[in-house]
Amino acid sequence: MDSKAQPEKLPDTVAFQDKFTRKFMVSPKEVKEGYYLFRSRTGGFTMWFPKDAKVNNGFYEKHDKYFEALRCAGIREDENITYYIDMVYENRLRTEDIESDLFLLSADANYKGEYTKIEVDHSTIYFAKNENDISVNNKKNTDYKFFAYIKSKHSHQGVQFIYGVSCEDATRGCHIDVDKEEEKAKMLMKSIEFHD
Repeated sequence: MDSKAQPEKLPDTVAFQDKFTRKFMVSPKEVKEGYYLFRSRTGGFTMWFPKDAKVNNGFYEKHDKYFEALRCAGIREDENITYYIDMVYENRLRTEDIESDLFLLSADANYKGEYTKIEVDHSTIYFAKNENDISVNNKKNTDYKFFAYIKSKHSHQGVQFIYGVSCEDATRGCHIDVDKEEEKAKMLMKSIEFHD
């Protein structure tokens, strides 16, 4: 999408009203209720993107066509829930070393367990989850993480993907349906399609 497009003519959603995020959106037409199609700036992959999230300009990094790192985050006000998605895309030979990729992902996600392999049409998803206590001043809060290394079956492309969710305001508390959030994370992971 053209970042200069008139905001008032676009959907009244965070994804389209934020000028930087708008650059990643393919079209204002939803691919599924609440989600738009996102295209990476390398052109290497597309995925579904939540309407209430935005890409953090300060955490964005891109090198030619072979590397891209970004963080997007959103708040579901009515549920008092905040979430973020961290992604690192690579298109180079080193993505074939899955053990190294999973080692790096485990370090980033503070995880020491095994991964479940999920096969989808054009990629293999190595999936895991964990939770961390992020309570502050006796205000209980937990960060639930769902993460994966998503590897293309047909190229040297891969995406490290971390989806984290917690209460926005721990003093108010919130109810996080962990199974539902896991489903959401897996849906986003499976929506990733690699492009040459």
